[in-house]
Amino acid sequence: MKRNAWLLLCIFLLSLYYLSSVPGLRVLPVLRQINTMLRGLDIRVTWLAEWIAVQLPHELGPVRTVTEDFLAYAQNNPLIIEFLLRKVAHVVFFFFLTLVIYLLLRHYIQRTWLAIITTFVLSSLVGVLDEYHQSFIPGRFASPIDVAINLVGIILGIGLIIFAHFITTHQRTEEPPE
Repeated sequence: MKRNAWLLLCIFLLSLYYLSSVPGLRVLPVLRQINTMLRGLDIRVTWLAEWIAVQLPHELGPVRTVTEDFLAYAQNNPLIIEFLLRKVAHVVFFFFLTLVIYLLLRHYIQRTWLAIITTFVLSSLVGVLDEYHQSFIPGRFASPIDVAINLVGIILGIGLIIFAHFITTHQRTEEPPE
């Protein structure tokens, strides 16, 4: 299990280093490549999307209108969508990186709160170093705003860890009903 945690962390850090090293990286072309790969692997989730759509209440007319308006806006303003996707990618990546770091640290640090604090510090350090690394890449730059956005993902990850710890600790201390 410890080896898997190290492997997962290495994969995340190498992926981050690679993605941060690409000059002028754009999200939309990457999503197109992922879509092409998934099609090549014949992975289809269309049936799931259709099933979810059937389950939704029919009173969602305003939601459908907003969705259609958003899609029309996205087609006419791809730079704004690119910007939003990049920021969401920061949050999602650092959310999962935080979870991976915590899973690894729990093998070495027995005290939960110390592991959580160390996870926060290490994840934040990775976020800062990633932005610093980008300052050396043509077409990229270091942004304190991106560090703050990384922190959003880190804080969400820490929040999930604390929530899971609270739930599991609470369940262990509860007396079983008679």
